[in-house]
Amino acid sequence: MTHAPQTSRTAPRWLIYAGLWLLLTCIFGSQLYFAGYVTPWTRAFASEAIYWLAWWILVPLVFWWCRTVKDLSWSVRAPALALGSLIGLFLVPFLSQALQNVEYQLLPCAGCEPPLVPMSAESFRQAIRVAAVDLPIYAGFVLAWHAAIFYREARDRQIQAIELESLLHLAQLDALRSQLNPHFLFNSLHSMAELVHTDAKLAERLIVRLGELLRQALQGSTRHEVTLAEELDFIRGYVDIEQMRLGERLRVSWDIEPAVLEARVPSLVLQPLVENAIQHGIAAASAGGTLVIGARREGGFVRLEVHDDGPGLSRAEGERPQGIGLANTRARLERLYGARQSFEVQAADGFTVRLRLPFSIA
Repeated sequence: MTHAPQTSRTAPRWLIYAGLWLLLTCIFGSQLYFAGYVTPWTRAFASEAIYWLAWWILVPLVFWWCRTVKDLSWSVRAPALALGSLIGLFLVPFLSQALQNVEYQLLPCAGCEPPLVPMSAESFRQAIRVAAVDLPIYAGFVLAWHAAIFYREARDRQIQAIELESLLHLAQLDALRSQLNPHFLFNSLHSMAELVHTDAKLAERLIVRLGELLRQALQGSTRHEVTLAEELDFIRGYVDIEQMRLGERLRVSWDIEPAVLEARVPSLVLQPLVENAIQHGIAAASAGGTLVIGARREGGFVRLEVHDDGPGLSRAEGERPQGIGLANTRARLERLYGARQSFEVQAADGFTVRLRLPFSIA
């Protein structure tokens, strides 16, 4: 299993090498033939095939030399790369002549007439004299290697930047989410402290229910998203605590569309909205009020709504206190979904908060 990925990566690369070799052979072989330097075309093709095969054998050596001098300063690297041009000046002519001689010896054994002449001292000297044409080819391979390395390093830096941005994003979400548990806990303990001396049994029941709720919150503390069904299960526990405290003053209505129960939503996204509605809307009214929690699908989005029929905006202060809960929720949604979400507050006929999130199944 460990070798399969390596094979899948290497095979296409060698296929590209073979395709480039065939392309260069056809181009330069055709150039020799149509210019009238070498005829027939098969001989021109065979000549260029041998030449480019020699280069393809030596290209790994060129790349190895580039890797060897890569970490040197350019004042040292440039002369070292120039020294590597000896590969083109001497090794390519020698190897191409050697391959040509092998071809000359093998083709008659297969019953074919060799299209090329065998290697000789004179032909090798002639190859050395015209070897200057190999310098641009050597330079082309060196530039191609550096271009590939610079591209890979730029891509790696981009990936690293994305990963760092993602880690920062998660750290911000963790910081925002970590503020919710103490905020919720302190408010709950404050409510229980008021009942300890007036109704000890009720306070005891609240403490037990709070313990269950905190256990449930801690079990999902590492997840930034949960299903809506899980979120509603937690909210029911929180509402139970508040109903024990407020009694008949708190009436709750659930308007949940079954089709959205498996949708993914941010964990603890509803708790600060419900808490805000109860603390600043229903508990502030002497007669209490009704809390409506709704969820439905709207195309590719999920709409979550928390409404209370309390006093709405405070006429004395001009606005309802929102504290850390709603501000925290708004910031989390912006970091999780960006422009794909919306956070709306309506203060007519009570107080309503509407969230619009992208619909996705867990």
